[in-house]
Amino acid sequence: EHLLLVLMRPPRTMRWMILALAFGRAAGESSFLSEEDADTFWLIFGMSNVFFMQTGFAMLEAGSVHQTKVRHVLLKNILDASIGALVWWSFGYGFAYGSDAFKETGKNGFIGGSGFFYENEWNRGEDAPPLTGTGFAKTHGKAMWQFQWAFAGVAATIVSGAVAGRCQTTSYICYVLLITGFIYPAIVHMAWSDDGKFSRFRSNRLVFGCGVMDFAGSGVVHLTGGVASVIINGIFLDARRGRFVRDRDSVVAGEFEGPEPSGAIFRILGVLILWFGWYAFNGVSTLVLTGQGGLAAHAIMNTTLTATSCCLTTAAVSALHDLVADKRFKKSFDVRDKDELYDTNYPGNGILAGLVAITAGCAVVSHWGAVAVGFSTAFVYYGSSRFIDYMKIDDVVDAFPVHGVCGIWGLLMPGLLATEYYYKLAVDPDDTARARRCRGVFYGGNGSALAAACLFILIIVAFTAGVIFVVFYVLDTRGLVKVDGDPEADQTDDDVSPRDQPVSNYRRRPNSQQLNSRAQAA
Repeated sequence: EHLLLVLMRPPRTMRWMILALAFGRAAGESSFLSEEDADTFWLIFGMSNVFFMQTGFAMLEAGSVHQTKVRHVLLKNILDASIGALVWWSFGYGFAYGSDAFKETGKNGFIGGSGFFYENEWNRGEDAPPLTGTGFAKTHGKAMWQFQWAFAGVAATIVSGAVAGRCQTTSYICYVLLITGFIYPAIVHMAWSDDGKFSRFRSNRLVFGCGVMDFAGSGVVHLTGGVASVIINGIFLDARRGRFVRDRDSVVAGEFEGPEPSGAIFRILGVLILWFGWYAFNGVSTLVLTGQGGLAAHAIMNTTLTATSCCLTTAAVSALHDLVADKRFKKSFDVRDKDELYDTNYPGNGILAGLVAITAGCAVVSHWGAVAVGFSTAFVYYGSSRFIDYMKIDDVVDAFPVHGVCGIWGLLMPGLLATEYYYKLAVDPDDTARARRCRGVFYGGNGSALAAACLFILIIVAFTAGVIFVVFYVLDTRGLVKVDGDPEADQTDDDVSPRDQPVSNYRRRPNSQQLNSRAQAA
């Protein structure tokens, strides 16, 4: 009876909705979004979720450092977004997507040369992206700028966790300016601009006849940030106090005897937030929704399969390694001892490693291929993590193993596992010959896509490592890189506000050394 009453006498709000709908249809107007508005909303939705990943990075890094360094880490995350936005608007986007004559003449192909401050030719013509233009670009262009800025912020933030608590803010600001204004834009231009040397978004002058399949940025975003982190970390910064100890004349990796990290709660919260944002990171990389909904859904499903399979495999591999290393097979232990084998760090980083690895090929591999990527990436990540520990490189959040090494592995996966059907769907549904040529080697491809990926990897590593090394060498000669003194001592960093005290204990008591000094002075 109540339902009939509602239908016979709808509420006032519903009456107005019915009248508006009837009037709109009577006037011949469509009640649906236009294709331009739908595609623009798709990018805005993706940008919002990818930008929210900054929260995940902040939580992950805050949970991986000593409590006296939390504010220092959070400051760097704020600087990434704020400085990066202005630099991306000023120079970065122009270098990334500015004009280049490579498609017509074969010259350049490495960096754009126009559109700085989102001006110049982008303000004129039928295809002008700003609101002064007309057509599809009018509504889509600025959303594209926002989406690409969120990606640039991710590339910059990768390093902040790796160098947490040991890098001066001055040198970190220089790094943000460098990576968002020059290094990352140049790599974006090579891979994702129509005129880029390694771009797949055209039909002529393709590297090895295929171009690079880096759908959402295993190489462009993650490998770039990973290489920068290992150069800064491995060459210019010292390990935290007590990070590495010697036991029985061998380096014991991962046995950190210094101050404990802030807690697993923040780390796992950060991982889950990043996982959430990664669905937009990969799925919205279709850049348009119209006609690409199925491809986006396929990419998102593969993202889930790889993340979960890599998480479980990493957890099993790390636990098995601990069992063998500690020779625990030869003794009995209760359930509590078994639970201690499963640390949250490796499963959490396993999720991130799987996400990085599937980012390049999420749209072109099958579901079984996605599971294979996750399974294999677990061994790649775990081995590289233990190796950098053995080399005494103090990577606070495993940035290089997760983003650098797994970024390389991810770039190789399309060349091995891409299927003809999904490659054609993602690149050009009408170019069957190219899909057959560029599909994965395991599916009958001729290896051209794999060769293009290998060459692109070498370019990213050489370019990023070279520029970062030169700039930080100059900064280091002027004493602007390392934090003075013990980076994990009780006092705060010299370049951080003296208010940067432990989050859980703002007015903390003096330590024993300070008490002894006061006693001697008295």
